[in-house]
Amino acid sequence: MADRRALAQGGVRAIGGIVGIGIAAVVIAGATLLPLPGFAIDSPSKTVRPVPADQQRVCPGPVLALAADAGQATRPSAIGDVTTVYGASGADTQSRSLKPDADTTSSDQAPLALTATTPQGAGHAPLFAGSQLENVTTDDLAGLAAAACAEPSADSWLVAGATTLGQTSLVMLSNPTSVDATVNLDIYTETGRVSAPGATGILVPAGSQKVVPLAGLAPSATAPVVHVTTTGGQVVATMQQSFEQGIQPRGVELVGATGAPGRVQTIPGVTIGSLAAITAGQSAESVGVDYPTVRILVPGSQDAKITIGAVGETGTNAGNSYAQTVKAGNVAEIPLDNLKDGNFTVTVRSDVPVVAAVRTSVIGTKSRDFSWFSSTAPLGHTQLVAVPPGAGPQLHFANAGDKDATVKVRLSTGDSTTVTVPAEGGANLTVRSGRYTLTGVDGLEVSVSMSGDGLSSSFAVAPAGPLAAPIEVYPH
Repeated sequence: MADRRALAQGGVRAIGGIVGIGIAAVVIAGATLLPLPGFAIDSPSKTVRPVPADQQRVCPGPVLALAADAGQATRPSAIGDVTTVYGASGADTQSRSLKPDADTTSSDQAPLALTATTPQGAGHAPLFAGSQLENVTTDDLAGLAAAACAEPSADSWLVAGATTLGQTSLVMLSNPTSVDATVNLDIYTETGRVSAPGATGILVPAGSQKVVPLAGLAPSATAPVVHVTTTGGQVVATMQQSFEQGIQPRGVELVGATGAPGRVQTIPGVTIGSLAAITAGQSAESVGVDYPTVRILVPGSQDAKITIGAVGETGTNAGNSYAQTVKAGNVAEIPLDNLKDGNFTVTVRSDVPVVAAVRTSVIGTKSRDFSWFSSTAPLGHTQLVAVPPGAGPQLHFANAGDKDATVKVRLSTGDSTTVTVPAEGGANLTVRSGRYTLTGVDGLEVSVSMSGDGLSSSFAVAPAGPLAAPIEVYPH
């Protein structure tokens, strides 16, 4: 009997334990499933808007000629006089000359470094722009060379140049910063990437310029493209190309950086002139160097399917379209045939990122010249453009959007006009030398061209890089 009581008590205790476990489980489950009141403490933060840094631009300076003396064939010397136009809206600008290349035979002219200081208390950086122009007239070099004064960068692409017979190309590296820059040049040609000793670890001291003859790195290259990267200080990279056929100069050009690799490259203001005379001079076997051509590099590892559209600006013919496959790592040149004289917006579309530029030539009554037209990035709402004095300056506008754009163009003296840029089209405006404020250019690409009898040059208008953005600060 005692054993039965003990067993019964044990069973009751066991059942009680099981019930207790069950109640605890229910309590825990309830605590998990029932909503609990929220309680959180946000980290204190403060938005800090830093004062925009001073802006820098570099005008590449005069055209350079390689010395003809024995033993000095790679030593450049400045020739001619450069005319420069620059300024900033509501801010002072300072200028200083950079130190020329140590191997330069003459140092009377050098690249010009410009600085615009943001006024104290200003909430945004001033608009800032500059450009230069030189009309070269020597026995060996002749032509019109215009260039924008550009921002220094650690990464830029030069789509221009050649090192074949009669062609001379110089890579001009200007360092306006207070830190030495170490520069690497990755060179691509029609046969692929070039492995060139001396193309890496190029030292450009602070506040100076270094000139690198391209023929020493990529000889006999028909269509080079140069990728310029730096560590330390930043540089403004410019390609100077000149062409001499026999003893006759055939033009000279200063070419700034083109747009970064992308699936769409827009090249506004491509000017084609005297095409009938150029076509008549072409060989039956091939297209010569004077014919209008798009140069394209596929910097990646995948071949590109390319479509090129050439659309005439307002008042010119409708243009044409082209399609081609370009091999990865190679440079290709695609002729722009079946066009007439006029101004065009050229758009390159690709299924992989590419870089691109267009080369055209002009034949005058007494001289010849050529131009490079670079791709550029869309602008913001307002942009300052500096137009140097020269033959027939024009502003060119390209509108890739689906709505017409109305642009107000105001000269620094106060004169103004408006330009309507049709959707998916382009327009141009003949102007005179000076500084122009463009309003309403959101998403548009813009360039400046200069032209005359046997003279031609161009430069793209690039948006300013970011100088200061709001920062969210979380104190400890």
